[in-house]
Amino acid sequence: MKELIQRNAEEIAIVIYDAPLPPKYFRLTKRFIRSLFVTVPLLLMGASLILFLWGFGSRLRDTPSPTLPKVIVESESRLNSLETEIESLKATNEALAERLSSAPTTTTAEDPFLLLIKKPYGMQNLMAQNKVTLDQFEFVPEANKALLKFQIISSNTETRVTGHVLVFMISEAGVSAYPAEANATAVTGIKYSLGEPFAVSRLRPTNAQFSQAPAGETVRFLIYIFSREGDLLLIKETETYTVGAKS
Repeated sequence: MKELIQRNAEEIAIVIYDAPLPPKYFRLTKRFIRSLFVTVPLLLMGASLILFLWGFGSRLRDTPSPTLPKVIVESESRLNSLETEIESLKATNEALAERLSSAPTTTTAEDPFLLLIKKPYGMQNLMAQNKVTLDQFEFVPEANKALLKFQIISSNTETRVTGHVLVFMISEAGVSAYPAEANATAVTGIKYSLGEPFAVSRLRPTNAQFSQAPAGETVRFLIYIFSREGDLLLIKETETYTVGAKS
């Protein structure tokens, strides 16, 4: 009997009495019981976890991506713009420092063509580099003023050119400058920095407006373009226009 009990140690016998029916006898292995109370719950929990993760993933896909508040986006854009501007100013300051450390330039052949412009300290003549050109001229005469329209075109679209543009209207009445503020210093010499600031990567329209109409029957214009550091980029003389008629 002792050997029989030891041999059947892996089994559990269950007797169920259900009078008046005869008793029922069940034999269950311990492995089956362990599977019933341990393995099966673990499998159910694993399946539930998989279903939960699948449903949660579907919700994440359908949920729109969070967006930053408009104030933060605008502040970040402004910060990037300021950083770019600071880098540009640093480069300009370095160029100006190098210019100031050099000896003053001597009078050269192009100086007489500066007209009423005061020659910038350390100016270089970069016209041969053809960094910019001018095109699409249009003279618009009016009763009490005159307007010259033209396009500043960059020769290299991958390089941004910045600087100042000065325009002189030459007629029988004399010479008038654009921008108008430049006329006040014509006697002592007009600084190039009084010119209209511009920046161009491809082309940039310019409207040079003069507050008085040209005197006489004809008028012509002389256009100077300087870099931001004061180097001469271009001198352009227009054709002669007839006053009172659009060209």
